[in-house]
Amino acid sequence: MQITNRGRRSELAGISAPKDAADGFAPESWFQTPVWARKVVDHQRINAHILTVVPRLEVTANAVSRSNVGGWHSHDQLHLREDLSEITRIIGTTCASCATYLEFDFDHFDLVITHMWLNKNGPGDFNRAHIHPNAILSGAYYVQTPERGGNIELYDPVPARPMILYPIKRRKPANSQTVEYKSEEGLLLIFPSWLQHSVQPNRSGDFRISISFNIGFQQAKSARTRDGRS
Repeated sequence: MQITNRGRRSELAGISAPKDAADGFAPESWFQTPVWARKVVDHQRINAHILTVVPRLEVTANAVSRSNVGGWHSHDQLHLREDLSEITRIIGTTCASCATYLEFDFDHFDLVITHMWLNKNGPGDFNRAHIHPNAILSGAYYVQTPERGGNIELYDPVPARPMILYPIKRRKPANSQTVEYKSEEGLLLIFPSWLQHSVQPNRSGDFRISISFNIGFQQAKSARTRDGRS
């Protein structure tokens, strides 16, 4: 049976679309993947300060290898540094707002920053597709982003969906298998830690610098006290 929407009817089955359904039959939407994006206020000043911290990090901290291919990846406890306390606070309060939207139980649990690290990708460097295990929210804050420095790509979390691709006229959330966010200085991007993502190769002649982080949770102190634990 061949079905087409040309002329709002099926060529063989005689099925016609309602006259008021120009945008199609809208479904209920479940199992959504939230992604939060905001520009940090006064990010020029904040980024200028972070850039003064980077050389000290490179001298005092050994690089590690994770998803990065090339580039410099710092250790993951930068949230404990006093000289990065301002961006740490901004990340923490923003993630708390994201968790509130998701109805996180703040009566019994606290959010905690478990890891925070700096990425410095030079020409040709990139990050393989990966997830962030043992966390509930993850994200990136962009400090220095040269043109063609490499954007972040987020991938459809439904593994069975690529079994067949169908032609589309334009992309929208209901039919997309990837979404790309342009790396812009001052952008703070947050997403579920299980969402697979990668960073495109740096095609510029300068360094792309970002801060990444993981958010976990622990039982709230008040809840521990009620349970008889200190």
